[in-house]
Amino acid sequence: MTRMTRLMSLGLAALLVAGCSVLPAAETVLPSAAAPTDVAPDPTKEPVAGTIPLCDALPVITAPAHYFRDAPIYVANEMPTDRMRVWAARKPGFEDLWIDREHHGWIALAFSVDAEARQGELESEFPDVGVVAVQVHWKKADLEALQQRVADAFRSRQIHVSMGTYVTKGVVSIGLGILKPELVALAEDLFGGERVCLSGMDPAQAPVEGPQQIAGDGWRLLADADGVGPAYRTGIAYDDASYDQLRDTARLDSDRPAVDFESEVAIWFGAVTGSSCPNIRLDDVVVNHDRAVVYAEIVNLDFGACTADIHSHAYVVALERARLPSGPFAIQLNADGPPRGAPEERTVVDVDLSQPWSIAQPGEVHGDTTPPEPHFVGPGDIIENGFPADYRQSVLCGMEWLGPLNDVDWRTDAAAGEPDRIPVEWSDSVVDGQIVLRVLLTVDPPRLEATANGHSVTYEPTVDQPPLCP
Repeated sequence: MTRMTRLMSLGLAALLVAGCSVLPAAETVLPSAAAPTDVAPDPTKEPVAGTIPLCDALPVITAPAHYFRDAPIYVANEMPTDRMRVWAARKPGFEDLWIDREHHGWIALAFSVDAEARQGELESEFPDVGVVAVQVHWKKADLEALQQRVADAFRSRQIHVSMGTYVTKGVVSIGLGILKPELVALAEDLFGGERVCLSGMDPAQAPVEGPQQIAGDGWRLLADADGVGPAYRTGIAYDDASYDQLRDTARLDSDRPAVDFESEVAIWFGAVTGSSCPNIRLDDVVVNHDRAVVYAEIVNLDFGACTADIHSHAYVVALERARLPSGPFAIQLNADGPPRGAPEERTVVDVDLSQPWSIAQPGEVHGDTTPPEPHFVGPGDIIENGFPADYRQSVLCGMEWLGPLNDVDWRTDAAAGEPDRIPVEWSDSVVDGQIVLRVLLTVDPPRLEATANGHSVTYEPTVDQPPLCP
């Protein structure tokens, strides 16, 4: 994975500045016979007729290597993008700008005409600024018009797709959700040979389409209510009174299906999705005895670019008591547990409910009060300028190098030399071959201050490559 790919996957919009007006949702994209990568057009040239490439297969446009220098190195969003945009907007053929993270965070100014002439002017007028002129063979207005044509074509056929304008690749992305052969063929028929690319999931990896099942191994569906109740919540009922309370909490006003509380309990999964992708399905209720946890397997059948708003969906199932762990257990929405910021999703049951007619006493069913796991950043992550972060790294190869952080490698002379060299003040902070440092990024000049045990070491950005660490 390239450094630019790593950065884009983290989705730090403030650092990306520009590049795609509407980023597609994160998706697994595999080459297929319908969209081979070996015929993907070079986005710096005019497109030719042929199979539409996958978006992930297209390279990011860049300037010739000799346009770049070893300095400056930009480590956050301190590059003068506004100043360069004002300058470029006065020149003929300026289309857009983006940040080239493969080249020290330099500003790339895209020109559809005379980029070489603009490069000479940049070197003369802004010798201390990291900025290059990039020749492109498209106009942003044309890409935006193409995106509108794509939207109109699929909307008229009542087919939902996500789309965006990738100025960093000079194409319009068409997110098909799943790369079904018939959808790929339609896209090819409509827009083959134009500046478009495809994204989506390999059909072999997608969930099998089909209706909601009313029962599974040891469970049966009691309620399936879209847009109902709180999201990121779970709950359990073990008798009639707790069942009424559970239904009130889930805000279920429909019929009250019967539950045999001698042999069953009722479990509520307050699922969540984006409002643009409401088509979800409960496929199974899993009981993991080794982890003492009960969770739902819920799949999203839309696979498009989902909005970030919260759309709730209430599932309630009757689960056989005999399937429950014979002791305390937890209930959660999926195998991984709650996301950061939603610890209340997990319900903790401090009593054995696997026996017939067993009930919980007050306080024995509650939200998870376990403190959340500490959040650490590590090599390959992004941190914000001026905000301390806890950074964890192996000390196997010493502490001369940190990162990459913000797509930059960092180096200090305070821990140079032998591979196991670390500042003596940090020795007591090493646990199981790793150390956690409090790091603070500043940009004028770019520095990274790392602190442990009250001792700080300053790291500076470098274009040198760190040695391979075994």
